[in-house]
Amino acid sequence: MPIVVVRYPNAGENCRNWQPVPVNLFKLKLMDDTGNKRVLIKNAAVVLFICGAAALFWELTLIRWLSSTIRIVAYYSNFVLISAFFGLGAGALCARFRVDLNKLIFYALALCILIGPVLGSFPHTNPARTVEFVWNSVTEAGFKSHTEQFYGLQPETVLPYWLILAAVYAANSFLFMVFGQWLGNLFKTMHPLKAYTIEIGGSIVGILLFTLLAAMRLSPSAWFFAGFLMLLAIMEFNKKTCAAALISALSIYICVPFIGMFFWSPYYKIHVKPSQIMKIGDNGTNQSATNLKLSYRLNYQLTVNNDYLQNIGELSTFNLMSDGKKALSIYERPYEKWEGEPEGDILILGAGGGNDVAAALSSTKSRIDAVEIDPTIIYLGMSLHPARPYHDPRVMLINDDARAYFAKSKKKYAKVVFGYLDSHTLMSSFSSLRLESFVYTYESFKKAKELLLPGGTVVVSHAAPAWVQERIVNILNDIFDYPTEAYIDGKFTPIEKVEHYVTYRNRKKPDDGGTPTAHTSNRHVRVPTDNWPFIYMRTPSLPDHYKVFIVMAVVLGLSSFFLLPAGERKLRLPYFFMGGAFFLIETSNVISLSLLYGSTWVVNVTVFTGILTLILSGNLLSYKMQRRRFTLIFGLLFLSLALSYLTQPSLLLGLNSLVLKSMAAVMIFLSPVFFASLIFAELIKNEKDLSQAYGSNLLGAVIGGTSEYVSLIMGIKFLLIITIALYLLTYIFIKAETNKGMR
Repeated sequence: MPIVVVRYPNAGENCRNWQPVPVNLFKLKLMDDTGNKRVLIKNAAVVLFICGAAALFWELTLIRWLSSTIRIVAYYSNFVLISAFFGLGAGALCARFRVDLNKLIFYALALCILIGPVLGSFPHTNPARTVEFVWNSVTEAGFKSHTEQFYGLQPETVLPYWLILAAVYAANSFLFMVFGQWLGNLFKTMHPLKAYTIEIGGSIVGILLFTLLAAMRLSPSAWFFAGFLMLLAIMEFNKKTCAAALISALSIYICVPFIGMFFWSPYYKIHVKPSQIMKIGDNGTNQSATNLKLSYRLNYQLTVNNDYLQNIGELSTFNLMSDGKKALSIYERPYEKWEGEPEGDILILGAGGGNDVAAALSSTKSRIDAVEIDPTIIYLGMSLHPARPYHDPRVMLINDDARAYFAKSKKKYAKVVFGYLDSHTLMSSFSSLRLESFVYTYESFKKAKELLLPGGTVVVSHAAPAWVQERIVNILNDIFDYPTEAYIDGKFTPIEKVEHYVTYRNRKKPDDGGTPTAHTSNRHVRVPTDNWPFIYMRTPSLPDHYKVFIVMAVVLGLSSFFLLPAGERKLRLPYFFMGGAFFLIETSNVISLSLLYGSTWVVNVTVFTGILTLILSGNLLSYKMQRRRFTLIFGLLFLSLALSYLTQPSLLLGLNSLVLKSMAAVMIFLSPVFFASLIFAELIKNEKDLSQAYGSNLLGAVIGGTSEYVSLIMGIKFLLIITIALYLLTYIFIKAETNKGMR
């Protein structure tokens, strides 16, 4: 029979007089002083499990929803994540108040659901004078052309980016403050370690449920409905709750027509619309028309998260458009034959809707391997492209991340083509790191060279400022054997100028004794690497708009402790430091595993599920431990962090066995999670104020989330050094508290 902590009725407002009482945990009922609460589920453990699942599920849902409906949030999705941590932490500190915020949860959900398409309808500014190139610069008119308005809402007011981000942060924080207080109150009904274990188990189920819905490619309507049902199962039934639930359900219903206008991939909100085409009129002149019957000339425009991505259509119609010659050459130029180039297959990275593949099929007789990360874009290419390139028997279609395919492939190619890979969205929650960032690193191009036949060619097409283009040229010159050439004025020539849209090529030295031409690289240009993959950061620095956010997050996080009574406004430093350190462990090691297995949504979800499973394992082991062995566990933690820091993920790519590679990856990169969770479990085993400890831990995670921006200057590996420092501080404070208690 487990020992749980309950509160006597006369315990007082501050809940100080808690006593351990033998209670059968799974017979504990949730009810008020009169015992008349009308709830569907009265078991405290089950309610805590479902509440934990709902909190994690809604966190993932709103990261996807808000980043897809509000254009700028796609580049700042860590705002949503960190605001969720802040809300959970502040809400846990509110557990001492008699007012139950969970009565407001349906109103908070309605606000978070509606704020996306409403704010997304406003044109907005981007940060000015920044060293960061994270999004396309669009005019107000251009932005509106890429956005399907919410019920015809077309506001003329241009909103500053910071106002939009602040509104998102506030709305999301309030929702998760409700969840945080709810969890904090539930924690009081049972033993701290048991409560934490149940909450983690629920979080795993929340991730798996969202994964299932994403795998089925269901729209947000299904996400909202599933999350709504979880909350209904654990809410008290009364008139006020039913009215709030009705309002929340109405907000979902209002959004259904808007949701139905798009395809919802695991990465994007995708909008498809027919493009304006050109046809030959009766008088022999070009006339503009949109004619759905002319399918062989019909082009489609794809936008993702309100940003233009590409057109899908017959290449022969591109030269009938106003910039047709330029558009046509973009796709055809990579497949021109270079003198001395070997015969062999072609690899296309970022195949998209199929234009690159169609150009390759029309220009060569080679077999083609086409890699594209987004399954929905593949589906649209197969369904809409009039040339049906993905149906050609010469084409092998591969739904995978480019770096992951590099790691798996043993094939040699005559040509490797990097298409216009621009994801327009962040990878997971990592600041300034997009899905394609690791495709443009030194290590990635080096692997591309290894996949080439002797004399083979690498071709890179890219659209970015001159300093980004210079980086690409620098990498190609460093790795390949000839001077990089650019397609200028209808042919490939030595680089004389850098344009916005440029296609580059270089090649591998042939085996016939060909002599490479001497060339030099510009050593003043910073080359992206797997440790510093920020191709869109002009210099290693911290942009001003990130500094503003860091200050805001830190001030709000620390000020939340004013929610505690005057005598209890004490930051629980061991929990606080562990929260920050754990966030950084998670962030840095997700990056390492993404390099091994790719940046696909399946990998990211699998990693997060694995991390929570390791936390659960640490909790279960803590139950069996009779003595606290902090020194031993911290020693193993520091050893595992050092091993993770010293190991390059590329070293594991040589392992042929997937099972062996996975086991090695878990041992090297995720073992710190296990030891950290074991320490946390040991700390809370006898914790008398779990709400305060939980709040301190989550607010520490907020600080950890802002600390990740240091990687923009120092690189990703440096995050592990910060992590080691935070855990060292944790150990010092734990030992100090232990020694104080012994006296």
